[in-house]
Amino acid sequence: MNKLGFIFLFVAGMFFQNSAAQSFAEDQSVTQQVLQELNRERSLLSQNLEFRIKEIDSKISNLDESIQNTNSSAEKVEKLLERVKFLEERQEEIDKNTISVYKYNYSSAVLNLASMEREIKPLNLFNASREFYATLDQVSNPMHYEGYQEWFGEFKKFVEEEKKNDARLSALSHIMNVTGDLAQGTPFTGMFAGTVFDGIGSFINSLGWGDKKLKQQSTEMLKLTTTVAQFTHDKDLIETEWESINKNLDELKELQEKAMQENLVQILEIDPKEFDRNFTNETDAKKRTQYILDISKIAENKIAEEKAKNPENWKQDYHDQMIAVQNLKIRFGTITFRILENLKKYDSLIQKYENDEYLKTKIADLKNKLDMVRNSFESTFNPQEYIKASNEMYVVE
Repeated sequence: MNKLGFIFLFVAGMFFQNSAAQSFAEDQSVTQQVLQELNRERSLLSQNLEFRIKEIDSKISNLDESIQNTNSSAEKVEKLLERVKFLEERQEEIDKNTISVYKYNYSSAVLNLASMEREIKPLNLFNASREFYATLDQVSNPMHYEGYQEWFGEFKKFVEEEKKNDARLSALSHIMNVTGDLAQGTPFTGMFAGTVFDGIGSFINSLGWGDKKLKQQSTEMLKLTTTVAQFTHDKDLIETEWESINKNLDELKELQEKAMQENLVQILEIDPKEFDRNFTNETDAKKRTQYILDISKIAENKIAEEKAKNPENWKQDYHDQMIAVQNLKIRFGTITFRILENLKKYDSLIQKYENDEYLKTKIADLKNKLDMVRNSFESTFNPQEYIKASNEMYVVE
C-alpha cells in the first residue's frame, strides 16, 4: 500500500473492523448516557427554578401591593428591604440555572473532546480495509496478471542484451535497477511507464517471423501494460486527495491535543495519565460513563468558583472553549465526509474498467472489497449526522 492509501486508513481503519465498530458504538452510548444524565439533572433544576421564580415573583407582587397600600414609612422601609431580599433570592436561582446550563454545555464539550481522542486514534489495519488496498495495488501491477511475469523475464533479458546499442534501453535498464522494476511493486506511472512502453516497442520490433508466438504475446502484454498504466494514472488522481485529508487530520489532532491540555489539565486540573487510564484506555463503558460524570462534577465546582472570583466575566473562558470544541467536532465531521466522498470516487474508477478484457476479473474482486469498506464505514459513522449533532451539542439558557 502506498503512503497516500494509508492516509485514508489512518482514520477509517477503526471503522472497518468489527471490534472498532463496536468500540465506536460504545463511545456513542457513553456520550448519550452521560448527556442524558446531565440533562436530567439540568431539567429538574430548571423545573425547580421555574417553580421558585413564580413563588418569589408572587411574594414580590404581594409586597409591591402592600407597599402601595401602606401609609407607614417604617413599614414601607421594612417591606422594601424584604423585597430586596426576594430579588436577591431570585437572582441566586437564576444564577444556579446559568451554572447548570454551563455545567451541561461545558461537560458536553469535555466529553465530546475526550471522545474525539478515541475516534481519531490510529489502529492496526485488518480485514476489508487491508484487503481493499492490497487488491487495488494488485490491479495496478501488471506482474499480478497471468503470464506477465514469465514474459517480463524475456523482455528484461532483451533490455540487458541490447542496452549497449540503444540509449533508451540503457536508460530503461538503469531505472529498473534503481527502482527494482515491476517485480518489486514499483508504481507504474510517469517517466518509468513511458520508458517501459518504448522498451516493449523496441522488443516487439526486434522479433522476427521465427518469434511469431513471442511477438503476439508481447503485443498482448503491451496492451495490458498500457491499460494498467492508465488505470494507475486514474487511481492516482483519486489518491491525491488523501494527502490533503492527511494534512487536515494532523492539524486536527494537534488542535485536539491542545484543547485537551487546556481543558483537562489547565482548567479542570486532571492528571492526563489518570484520564487515559479511566477513559481513553478504559474498555468498560460503565466505568467510562461514571468517570465522565465525576468530571462533570469537577466542572460544576470550577464554574461556581470562577463565577465567585470573577462575577462579571466568568463565562468568557468557558464559552471560548466550548466554541473551540464544537468547531473541532464539525471539522472532524467535515473531514470524514471528505473521506466518504473520495471513497465513492473509486466507483467511477471501477465502472470504467469493469468490462476491460485484461482487468475485469481483478476489478470485480476490487468492487467487492470496496463495497465492504464503504458499507462498513457508512454503517458505523454518518458524517452528516455527526456534523448535525455537533451543531446541536449545546443547550441555550
